[in-house]
Amino acid sequence: MHRTATKTPRVPAVVLSSDAVGLGAVRSLQAGAVPTSVVMMDPWEPVRASRYGQKILVPKSRDVDAAILDVLAGIDPEPRPVLIPTSDHLTYFVAKHRAQLEERFRCCTPPNAAIDIVLDKARDTRLLQGTQIPLPRTVQDFPASPAELIRELGLPLIVKPRTFVDKENLGWRNVIVRSAADADAFYRENSRVFTSVIAQELIPGPDEALWESISLFNDRSEAVRTFTFRKLATMPAHFGATSRGRSERNEALADLTAAVGKRLDYVGIADIDVKYDARDGQYKYLELNPRLGLCHYFATRCGINLTLDAYRLACGDGLPEGEAQTEGRTFLAVLEEIGGRLQSGDSFFAVMPGILGALLSRPVGAYFSPDDWWPGPFAIARVCYRLMTKAWRGQLGTVFSKQYDHGA
Repeated sequence: MHRTATKTPRVPAVVLSSDAVGLGAVRSLQAGAVPTSVVMMDPWEPVRASRYGQKILVPKSRDVDAAILDVLAGIDPEPRPVLIPTSDHLTYFVAKHRAQLEERFRCCTPPNAAIDIVLDKARDTRLLQGTQIPLPRTVQDFPASPAELIRELGLPLIVKPRTFVDKENLGWRNVIVRSAADADAFYRENSRVFTSVIAQELIPGPDEALWESISLFNDRSEAVRTFTFRKLATMPAHFGATSRGRSERNEALADLTAAVGKRLDYVGIADIDVKYDARDGQYKYLELNPRLGLCHYFATRCGINLTLDAYRLACGDGLPEGEAQTEGRTFLAVLEEIGGRLQSGDSFFAVMPGILGALLSRPVGAYFSPDDWWPGPFAIARVCYRLMTKAWRGQLGTVFSKQYDHGA
């Protein structure tokens, strides 16, 4: 009697989706033919229009965590899926409920101890100070007066929320202080939030001095995959996520990334921002996000599929050898690039020719993809809706950097 061998089903993945990051994760897993379910918090998620992944919408609820847990409880636990969050909030959700979730999922997240540190800019910069890892001058505990703050950091300086929760509560991403008058105004208006923010010197230099690495660390905190690229523009302008970038292998940045991971006993995906300081020739650590970054699908298109490799490690598999990143490819998030340029003061008629010229080089997009193009127009509708909603509610500060107008 002839018996047909039964093939072990491939371990599925479950993506907790957040905007373009979730969309990129689904596309990256598709490149490895991984069966994927995508859990959406918002019906306007661009991934909803993607041809890839089985879509599951979390119903609206006052108890968001309970609603997500209820949806996840309905997903088949055999074979045990890999769970991949794609935002700080969702990474924190997984950490908070790890004991319950790990009964059904392989959680593709760093250990809770590392998450607790890197989600708090005061804790991670304090831990890295005094090591061989270069940092901008940083104040975690605000001095009594603005004059003392300026003596410690100089001008200009930037004030950042400590955590993603603080950012939501404060209503702004960061504050740029360029003069003593700015500092006086900040102290008058914000003394109640000093425990929720940190301040750093603003390293001089153009947007091209900003760099980013997206890395995967194994269980020995070794960087086994690293993709590096240069930022060319950001949203918000000069102080935000990449809106335009170029793939460039940077060994000095890769070494810095490896050192940060070792110092933090880090495991999993890390998205690290740095800036090159021409004053002393050093790359200086700005922050680490314990998740996939906006440009991780850019990495996939440049030959480094970090999402798929993180999935492989979560499944206990080895990684293929010999993967090297393609250099010179460009990334363009059209909607973010337009927003950042307009925010920085450029006119619409000055912005559009540059956008059209950039598109001629066939960049990798955050939303548009030749084999999965519907998320692009869907994202345009979503961004317009979100901006109009925030403007109506007076919440545009959560999108842009706050800048004073007192002069230098």
